[in-house]
Amino acid sequence: MSAATWLIAIGGGFVVVGGLAYVGLWRSWMRWSTPSMPFGWFWLGVALLCEGFAVLFFNGSVALALVLMVVFVLCGVLGLCLMLGGALWATPRWSRRAARR
Repeated sequence: MSAATWLIAIGGGFVVVGGLAYVGLWRSWMRWSTPSMPFGWFWLGVALLCEGFAVLFFNGSVALALVLMVVFVLCGVLGLCLMLGGALWATPRWSRRAARR
């Protein structure tokens, strides 16, 4: 498997886990982690997906690869901020209410 395939597979897994946390289907994680960590997984997964697709499209469309790299950087920074406990404005309302209790 190529590096791009691994990036897309790992990114997809992070997006699924983080997406379950965002929609509120997986709430038990709030007991064992920081309040915003799985939301960071979602954005890091999106960043990895963008990086994987940028690697795939780099030989063809350079403009598309450049746009995907910019999205990679922005999503990566947001994901790291959420994993470290910052950027709480990017968390869903139900999570902010539960963290206040």
